[in-house]
Amino acid sequence: MLYQKFIRLVEDHAEQLTKIWLKEVKKNPSTKSYKNLSDKELSRRIYDVYLRFGNWVLQNDPLDKKVAEHYMNLGKERAAEGIQLSEVIYALILSRVVMWKYISDQGVITSSFDCQQALEFYKIVTSFFDKAVYFVAAGYETTKHIHVDEPKGKDFVEKAVKSITGWLIKEN
Repeated sequence: MLYQKFIRLVEDHAEQLTKIWLKEVKKNPSTKSYKNLSDKELSRRIYDVYLRFGNWVLQNDPLDKKVAEHYMNLGKERAAEGIQLSEVIYALILSRVVMWKYISDQGVITSSFDCQQALEFYKIVTSFFDKAVYFVAAGYETTKHIHVDEPKGKDFVEKAVKSITGWLIKEN
């Protein structure tokens, strides 16, 4: 299946994708706080995303609990670092754009059937990153408001996951 080929491209070329993303995030005016972070730290963070992408997308967890926990924690970390939420979200958008551009530039889409599968895969990729954005924002908000609101309980991740699955359900 072409999905596997796309995922292999991402995972096998995670280092190259990391370098492209790093260049983009450092020069983009919408992610100016990222210029203050070291290339090594930023590379570590995004490399992990590209390396784990296939496991996350193809997992058998319809609620995406592992993805939710990862991205909620990421949101908390970025809030603690003082990075604006809009910048964190745009950095995620850049990671999706870099990844998809890389896939589409590799010449693996050679027929109309491939194109149809690519569009279906793009829908999965977009859904994944939409969820990631939501979970980052939810995690960010818990950190930013923890001193104002009551601390969020252990079931907060599960409630957040349930609230998003109503409109971002994976299609089989």
